[in-house]
Amino acid sequence: MKLLRRVIAALCIHAAVLPGAHAQAYPDRPVKLVVGFSAGGGSDLVARILARALGKQLQQSVVVENRPGAGGMIATRAVAAEPPDGYTLLLGSAAAFVINPYLRRDVGYDPVGDFTPIGAVSRFDYVLLGRPGLPVASLQDLVAHAKAHPGQLTIGSAGVGSNTHLVALSFLSRSGIELRHVPYKGTAGALNDLLGGTIDLLFDSVPTVMQQVKTRAAASFGTTGAHREAMLPDVPTFAEAGMPGFEASNWFAVFGPRRLDPAVVRRLNTAMVQALQDPELLDSFRQSGNIALGGSPEDLAALVARETQQYETLIDATGVRLD
Repeated sequence: MKLLRRVIAALCIHAAVLPGAHAQAYPDRPVKLVVGFSAGGGSDLVARILARALGKQLQQSVVVENRPGAGGMIATRAVAAEPPDGYTLLLGSAAAFVINPYLRRDVGYDPVGDFTPIGAVSRFDYVLLGRPGLPVASLQDLVAHAKAHPGQLTIGSAGVGSNTHLVALSFLSRSGIELRHVPYKGTAGALNDLLGGTIDLLFDSVPTVMQQVKTRAAASFGTTGAHREAMLPDVPTFAEAGMPGFEASNWFAVFGPRRLDPAVVRRLNTAMVQALQDPELLDSFRQSGNIALGGSPEDLAALVARETQQYETLIDATGVRLD
């Protein structure tokens, strides 16, 4: 609880400055939303859906700018160094704010001290996939098979320390099974190898593999959310499949540089909350496997603090480090 209170206080204090005169007219020119990954990916899709709806509420263009590289760290560093005027924002994620800073000695930014939280955007869950022909029919069958053949099944990931790796580690810890980890540079290669039968298992995001699950190109043993996915109603949750309490997800949220004018923060947050109720946005999120979040800047600060504690515990227990 001490860590939770410290992180929330530190995140929120950077908005606690006197409002500038420019806030009254904000925004009077286009707002830039920076994404740390290439166009066409999951984070880019969320950014563009949000940008359209947010632009309507702000009555100003919101332009998505892709700055890929270093797992999103290049974009995150760049936004941290921008003037706190509300015209350059970041679409951040759990990886950038609660995982990478703990896995690496120096990411080049302080996820607490260098940013002002504005609001959560969306989250997505994961699904555990199995290669075609894997001789198990359910999650319980899979666990039983893995226990009977320790270390024989393989599980891919987007790389050591990635979200999909940490979800897999959490699954292994919870189920008590032993799998051989095969890290890739992103889940695209891992998914191709899974479909080709080179690896046995893979946790991947629902938005990424929705089509493969629907067409049964790969077996699906469960999704990691609290409820079934709207677009995958036939796939049980892990709780329904026999592992109650096992949940995992990733999220996207908007942050500004530190000491962003609180009047600008309020303007942006109000516009985001309204944008996240837009029927067109909600339908686009639903079709892409994303779930709208929303909430206050304080809610986002609490989310960052809570998940920082959770990932620190998991990473310490598993001994994963990137440097």
